[in-house]
Amino acid sequence: MFAALIDEVLDPEQRERLREQATVELVYRSDRNNESFNVTAQSTGERTVLRFVVAALASPSTSTSVRRTPSLESLVVDALDRGASDIILSEGRSPRLRFAGQLESEDRPATTAQDIESFLAAHMTSETRARFDETGSADLACTLDTADELRRFRANLFRHQGGRCLTLRPIRDRIPTLEELGLPRSLAALGALRDGLVLLNGPAGSGKSTTLAALVGEINRTRATHVITLEDPIEYLHSPQRSLIHQREVGSHVESFSSGLRAALRESPDVILVGEMRDLETISLALTAAETGHLVLSTLHSGTGAMAIDRIIDVFPDAQQAQVRIQLASVLRAVVTQRLLPAKEPGKRVPAVEVLRASYAIAAQIRESKTHQLVTQIQLAQDEGMIPLERSLVDLVRTGRITRETALAAARSPEDLQRWLKD
Repeated sequence: MFAALIDEVLDPEQRERLREQATVELVYRSDRNNESFNVTAQSTGERTVLRFVVAALASPSTSTSVRRTPSLESLVVDALDRGASDIILSEGRSPRLRFAGQLESEDRPATTAQDIESFLAAHMTSETRARFDETGSADLACTLDTADELRRFRANLFRHQGGRCLTLRPIRDRIPTLEELGLPRSLAALGALRDGLVLLNGPAGSGKSTTLAALVGEINRTRATHVITLEDPIEYLHSPQRSLIHQREVGSHVESFSSGLRAALRESPDVILVGEMRDLETISLALTAAETGHLVLSTLHSGTGAMAIDRIIDVFPDAQQAQVRIQLASVLRAVVTQRLLPAKEPGKRVPAVEVLRASYAIAAQIRESKTHQLVTQIQLAQDEGMIPLERSLVDLVRTGRITRETALAAARSPEDLQRWLKD
């Protein structure tokens, strides 16, 4: 009977750590009475002792507010007030904060497993915990109730060799505008499109989700439409203005991006936001939705517009790729690739963008598998709304937002950049 209790309270990773370390601390929530307990498990090799202390914690939900211990609350609030873009809490290591893309170590005690478990106890639903136990990582949204206001975070919990790690990315409650993000005003035209596929592209942490939120905000202010978002997790909360907006979270409201997208096609949307096109089924459904009169907004992780197009096509089996090229050529409206660069102003970053807009020439190159020529086409068709990365860098240098050295380091063609800077 005691062995069964150990199996119920400790997951396989915790039982393994108990064998290695002799002591493990965790938070356990009982399914019988929905109470939480701070548990200390100790093993001498011959016997195991479990000590339970009732923890006064709120019931779990995807984004429940909860008061935290002063030390953890002070760390998070201080990080936000200082403008940190990421907070990394790794078991056995001191906290790390990211400012303007640079990681800095905090002079604080090492994070413990108990710190992480306690912080997440009110946010980990049974579904989220099961996903973490099965895959070793899980995404979720957290809300911290501080003395002044609610602070929201996008969180990821994952296992590593030394235990567990929790990353927190603060979410700002107010939806930023494209101008406030330092993005070209011409991007607002993408929100006015009636159908087709618009992709936000770039490396992780480049601001794609924030740009998507700004684009949905633009639609909300200017168009009477029905918008359905599929997010993992929900990051920005949109209040209906001219548009009706329904936000659905993977793992809470829908099983997956693909299942949510399949359902959305029956829910009378005008605009569908897909947080990320991760797999063949989601990409296939997104292309179908764009083909059947919906505006689809989504993101990809790749370095250029041409690479994003190749990545979509390469997901499909060889026998389907020719047909997918034809389909993508007909529905693609734009690929916006962005990067965040260090600004002249200390502690700030600004976006540099490459904008690929649909045209007859672009569509032909996609159909004919000539995506290597897209960079040249972007340079030749700037009067059609195309923006080469180097042109964006020139504008940032001339407006005093980044240094010439930063621009040269970011340019894919330093020769073009230097020539345009001389014009």
